[in-house]
Amino acid sequence: MVNWDGLRTKDTERVLVLAATNRPFDLDEAVIRRLPWRLMVNLPDAANRAKILKVILAKEELSPYVDFDAVASMTEGYSQSDL
Repeated sequence: MVNWDGLRTKDTERVLVLAATNRPFDLDEAVIRRLPWRLMVNLPDAANRAKILKVILAKEELSPYVDFDAVASMTEGYSQSDL
C-alpha cells in the first residue's frame, strides 16, 4: 500500500488493481479507502461445493463409492479455499 502513494500513469494508460481476501472485515481503513468498490462473494452452496470437489479431486484415485453430494453436504460453510 505504501507504494500506491504517488502512483502515476500517462493519460492513455490505466492501472487496474484487483484484490481478494477471505477476511474482508480485517482490512484497515487505508486499504478500504484505496479500493472503493467491494464485491462480496458468498460461500458456495452444496451443489457448487460438489462441483469444486470433483475438480479438485479429478486426478486422484478415489473409491468408486465416493459420494460427492454427501461430502458437499458435510462441508456447509466451507469456501473453495477450505475445500
